[in-house]
Amino acid sequence: MSGLFQHSKPLMSPRQMYLALATMALLLATFILFSQPAAASAMSSLRVSAVGSTQSIQLGLNKSVIIDLPRDVSEVIVSQPNVAGAIMRTRKRAIIQGVSLGETNVFFLDAQGRQIAVIEISIVNDAATLSAALRRIVPTSNIQVDSFGERIILSGTAQSTDDINKVMAIAAQFAGGEDNVANVITIFGAQQVMLKVTVAEVARETVKQLGIDLSASLSLGDLTTGLLSAPPLGGASGVISGSTMSAGFSAGGVSIDATLRALERRGALRTLAEPTLTALSGQEAEFLAGGEFPVPVGVDNGVITFEFKEFGIRLKFTPTVHSNGIIGLEVDTSVSEPTTEGGFNAGGITIPATRQREAKTSVQMQAGSTLAIAGLIEDKVRQQFNSLPGIGDVPILGALFRSRDFVRSQTELLILVTPYLAQPGGQARLPTDNVNFSGDAEAIFLGHMEKLYGVGEGAGPGQYSGSIGFVLD
Repeated sequence: MSGLFQHSKPLMSPRQMYLALATMALLLATFILFSQPAAASAMSSLRVSAVGSTQSIQLGLNKSVIIDLPRDVSEVIVSQPNVAGAIMRTRKRAIIQGVSLGETNVFFLDAQGRQIAVIEISIVNDAATLSAALRRIVPTSNIQVDSFGERIILSGTAQSTDDINKVMAIAAQFAGGEDNVANVITIFGAQQVMLKVTVAEVARETVKQLGIDLSASLSLGDLTTGLLSAPPLGGASGVISGSTMSAGFSAGGVSIDATLRALERRGALRTLAEPTLTALSGQEAEFLAGGEFPVPVGVDNGVITFEFKEFGIRLKFTPTVHSNGIIGLEVDTSVSEPTTEGGFNAGGITIPATRQREAKTSVQMQAGSTLAIAGLIEDKVRQQFNSLPGIGDVPILGALFRSRDFVRSQTELLILVTPYLAQPGGQARLPTDNVNFSGDAEAIFLGHMEKLYGVGEGAGPGQYSGSIGFVLD
């Protein structure tokens, strides 16, 4: 019984077992290598072991591969010599060279005309060279290159559209044009840019006019003579005075009438707009807050023809996200509004002009940083006198034959631009969230329209606290 439990000697030592496993792995790798089509980028030689077999290989343009054959070769036939060439170094070794892009096959025959091997060859652009160039120039991307003849397919991932543009430019040079490049690259970085623009403007205007229309007539028997002095107003401001005061005197054959036209106007304009737009990298976004007004441009058979002129705040921008986090911006913004300044009167109708400020620039900046693309402080003074020659220059008395038109305008404008990489956010707050219309009793006795804009309410959402009011110049 004790012999049943006796320790037996192993059939193979650890060293022998290791050598056996290594030999099996080597045989398996050899079988896989010669049973699969060869890649042009990794192949420098090919051994054909089975007589009469067919092998398929890809070969780079202007590259060569060594073919080792199992028998002596007596005849070599190349279907397309302009695509690939075959050179016999020995009776069993051949060198195949890629001459031009395309496909062909090479037949190796023995002395009896029997087939030794057939090599199916596809001459393609050397994708390894392009892959190495892309890894060096765009290291943050993972681009795979597949080549089919003169065509190239780009796949993998890139961090930004800017990286894809670089990759496409390089591949187009390699393939002979963008039409030979297929792009299926996926972008994994943030590609939406939100641009917040703040337009802040304060404009003040003062118009003063003073003019006297004086007319006098003298009648002596059959002789009647008169004087009419009506200097025009509105030359500097484009505004016709509507405030008049008249006085007259008549005695015998003398009649004097005087009309005083006077105007004093002050205006203030405050513009604050904060448009926010979101656009894909490389795509344009456009915003307009304003409208159009009609401007007469001609008369045809008594019918006035109009054109509509745009006014308001317009914003156009095109963002480009770079792989290093920099955002390139092409910004085009304008602020315009109708104004009587520079307008004219036709048939009793005042046709306004348009005051417009534009800013257009291209910059590169970090996300979250702010750029002032336009800052303007403008102060304009215009003054115009109209008088009767000679008598209008007489001190004191000349004021009866003279008119004055005075305009002063001040403008302060600032445009701020801040780009952000758009990310998903929380629930947006709506302007109607805090609106609660008042009842009849509150509206009648307290003058409340709704809770947000009431009288005597404490500071809350949508309300100001502190000193508020109006500025009167």
